[in-house]
Amino acid sequence: MEFTNLFEKLITKLTDTVFPTFIKKRADGAKKIEDSARHKGMYAILTAYHFAGKVKPYADALKKAEKQDKESHFKEKYKEAYDKLKDIDSLSQKDFQMITGTLEAYGEVYIQAKNPKDYSK
Repeated sequence: MEFTNLFEKLITKLTDTVFPTFIKKRADGAKKIEDSARHKGMYAILTAYHFAGKVKPYADALKKAEKQDKESHFKEKYKEAYDKLKDIDSLSQKDFQMITGTLEAYGEVYIQAKNPKDYSK
């Protein structure tokens, strides 16, 4: 019984560190791509908008990382972004890219929160 409790504590600790690390690494990568695309300018600006759309979701995910209801929160935010895409005729290129970046980030953190995996290996 003691081994089982120790194992469960270890898994919880690993899960608690893997999820925030996942978010931070994804956020850092998105910022790097956004900055590079902004620097290139012209047609690459759409890529910058897409990756800029990930900033807010990743920051939100870090705040929610330790919360019990994080999965339902991320799924709701994903659905909100998805619903915004339904009226594509009203969207500008910038709007579309920002929303798809948001959708992608919330999808990533939702899936990772549901099934934590360490991608560093």
